[in-house]
Amino acid sequence: MTLFERHGNTFPILFKLDVVNIKNMDLPKLHKIDQNLTSSEVAQLKFLCMDLIPKKRLETVNDAIELFMRLDELTLLDDRLLVPELLITIGRLDLLAILEMSREDVERNLQQRDASSKGVSAFRKMLFGISEDMTEENLRSVKFLVELPKAKLGPSATFLDVMTEMEKLQKLGEDKLDELYNILDKCDKQLACRIQEYRAQEQGGRLPLREVSDIDQVSLPNESMQRYAGNGWRRESLGTDSDTEPRPGEYYNTTQRPLGYCLIINNLNFKETSSLSNRPGTNKDKADLSRVFGRMHFEIEVQDDLTAFEIKDMIKQFTKISHTQMGAFVCCVLSHGEKGTVLGVDGKEVEIRELTMPIAECPTLASKPKLFFIQACQGRERQNSVWTADAPEANPTEEDPFEDDAYNPALHSIPIEADMLIGMATVEHYQSFRHIREGSIYIQELCHQLEELCPRKEDILSILTKVNREVSLRSLGGRKQMPEPRYTLTKKLVLPMD
Repeated sequence: MTLFERHGNTFPILFKLDVVNIKNMDLPKLHKIDQNLTSSEVAQLKFLCMDLIPKKRLETVNDAIELFMRLDELTLLDDRLLVPELLITIGRLDLLAILEMSREDVERNLQQRDASSKGVSAFRKMLFGISEDMTEENLRSVKFLVELPKAKLGPSATFLDVMTEMEKLQKLGEDKLDELYNILDKCDKQLACRIQEYRAQEQGGRLPLREVSDIDQVSLPNESMQRYAGNGWRRESLGTDSDTEPRPGEYYNTTQRPLGYCLIINNLNFKETSSLSNRPGTNKDKADLSRVFGRMHFEIEVQDDLTAFEIKDMIKQFTKISHTQMGAFVCCVLSHGEKGTVLGVDGKEVEIRELTMPIAECPTLASKPKLFFIQACQGRERQNSVWTADAPEANPTEEDPFEDDAYNPALHSIPIEADMLIGMATVEHYQSFRHIREGSIYIQELCHQLEELCPRKEDILSILTKVNREVSLRSLGGRKQMPEPRYTLTKKLVLPMD
């Protein structure tokens, strides 16, 4: 008599499963879970188990009960947390009740799980999290950009299918993420950022344990219905967040006085040896930023006309200061720039990562929001006589005073650690604009929206979304500008303005 017959269940002949003995989990419970999973959810479970079950054995799996049997054959169900972990990852929290478990118990036990246990890999969870936030439009773009046989990219192919095929062709793996990153970077920079977050965690960076140990209290700032699952954010059912009141731990603490330091690096006068023009109008930005962040109870520190070395040295100085009694840190850089860099008044580059990484590693700023606002070009374009682009000017001529500069800057990545926000004045490759008297479009709109919406208790991401909209609608001599926020905030940030 088979195991299924002993439990009084009948199964289609196509299962052809070997007789096994599930020691740690009753078969009727697993069968009930199987009955409540859709075919797409089974496909998700199979993807998450690709590092646990040999591919040949996995390909023959048609539903969840077969998957569980394959896991049991490998004694993986000896770990009672594996099935609950899989269910939590795909967002089927309701099925935990069948196992007589709660999400809180499972997540707490996962934090204490033995290191030798084979759970779902961080790599798998990261890829799955990206797939959950993949829109149809982005999926079409991915299929267009990825180099796979067209037969594998039909209308029914999901993002998980695409990644599976990439792995088969050795285009994707835990140490082979560049191709996927480059594809996502062209489609959705926020999705590409997930890969950077994963890389940072694998290299020693991490979301602080005390911030994620109680997962129920952590929510992504722009959507209360998003949760952190392993190494990636994913959406859950709206039913889990039916309340509208803020939960404990959902917001960063901003009650400290002073709230933190606000460093403003303002480069106006560039050295003649740098061949860069001065930046009239930047002092208006400096004054308005000082006023606005001063109203938010930040201690303002202004540094004018710094060389590249001085910029990096100033950042290092702030990492040596104790921020223990403070709740946040802000750095605003107003200068010329290129892709992934800002420029000192000597014309030398400072990679944005050289600003963010030291601050990210400052121990007294751990778990606290660290905000960077960069007013600088991220590429070179023409500029006109009123709106000045924050990029090095081409050599003007009488015939064509706005000649295109053919310089192709080196590629620089911008890693972003936990609890950080980088507000870029423009997306990569494009210029940002500054009025020679009234200041830059981005900084002026940022200051306006902060003063308008902070008193209404709007969170910072909602405010930056409004900044994006208003800046993108401006007509700048026939040109456009599109700001870009990048963030790994783990809570909502509402800045005070009394």
